[in-house]
Amino acid sequence: MNEVAITPRSFRTTPGPHHDALTELHLTPRFPQLERPLTEAEMVAFVSGCRALIVGVDDVTADVLDAGPLRVVVKYGSGLDNIDEAALEERGLAFSTTGSANARSVAELALGLVFALARGIARHDRSIRDGRWKRAQGVELVGKRLGIVGYGTIGRELAGMAKSIGLNVATHDPYAGTGEIEAVSLEELLAHSDVVSLHLPLTAETENLIGRRELALMRPGAFLVNTARGGLVDERALVDALSEERIAGAAFDAFSEEPPESSPLIGLDNFISSPHAGAATTEAVVRAGILAAEETARLLSEVSQT
Repeated sequence: MNEVAITPRSFRTTPGPHHDALTELHLTPRFPQLERPLTEAEMVAFVSGCRALIVGVDDVTADVLDAGPLRVVVKYGSGLDNIDEAALEERGLAFSTTGSANARSVAELALGLVFALARGIARHDRSIRDGRWKRAQGVELVGKRLGIVGYGTIGRELAGMAKSIGLNVATHDPYAGTGEIEAVSLEELLAHSDVVSLHLPLTAETENLIGRRELALMRPGAFLVNTARGGLVDERALVDALSEERIAGAAFDAFSEEPPESSPLIGLDNFISSPHAGAATTEAVVRAGILAAEETARLLSEVSQT
C-alpha cells in the first residue's frame, strides 16, 4: 500500500465512493485533523514518509516537496497558485489535477450569486434579520449581457446555463476558442456587460486584472462576480467603486486574504461574500476525490517504473 497525504477537508469529511477508490487502488490515506489550511511547517511534518500528496488550498513549497520525499502531487481542484510549479519541475515530480471535476458546482454558485445580486436576496435577508421590512428594487436577467472573463471548463458551463435563462453571453479569453460565443476585448466586455464573472487562474499576468481603470469602464448598474481566485481584483479599488455606487454590486467566493477578516468589503451592503465554497457540493467532492485517487495511483505506477 502507498501512503498518500490528503489535505482537503471535504475529502475526509464527505462519505462516498471516493474513499472506496483509495482502498481499491491500494492507497493508504493520511488526513490532517485541523479544520484549516496547514502552515508550511505543518505540511512538512504531515507529508513526511509519503510518496504522494493530494492537496487542496494548502501551500506546497520546495521544502514541502522535499519532506516526503514526494514523487507525485495531485491538485484537488484546478487553481495552481498555491503550488511552487518551478520547484515541481526542478525535482521532476509527477503532477496532475482533478481539472473539470468541480466545474458544474462552481458555475452553479456563480449563477446563484448573479441571481442574489440582481434580486437583492442577501440584502433582504439581512434586513429581515435586523427587524426591518425593506425592499430593494431588483432587475430581471433576461436580455441582459453576461461577460465571462476566462472561458475554460467553468466558464463554458456558466455560459450554457446563462443562455438557457435568456442572458446574452460574451467572453474574453486570449487563450481559448469560444465557438458560438461572442469573443471581445476585456475593455469591451467590461464596458458593455451587465454582469461580469471571473473564471481564470491567478498568475503574474492576471493579478489585479480588475483594478481602478477596469472598474471605471463598467456600467453603473453592473455587477461583478468572482468565484475564481483572490487577487484577480484590486479589492481596495472595489471598495471605493461599491461605496461610491459606481457599480451596483459585487459577490466574491475568493479573497486575497482568506478568511477576509480585515476586508472592508464585508461591511458593504452591496457586497455578498461566500467562503470559497464553489466546489463544496457532495457531487463535486466525490468526482474530484475519485479522479484524484485514480490520478495518484496512475502516476505512482508510472514513477515506480522509471
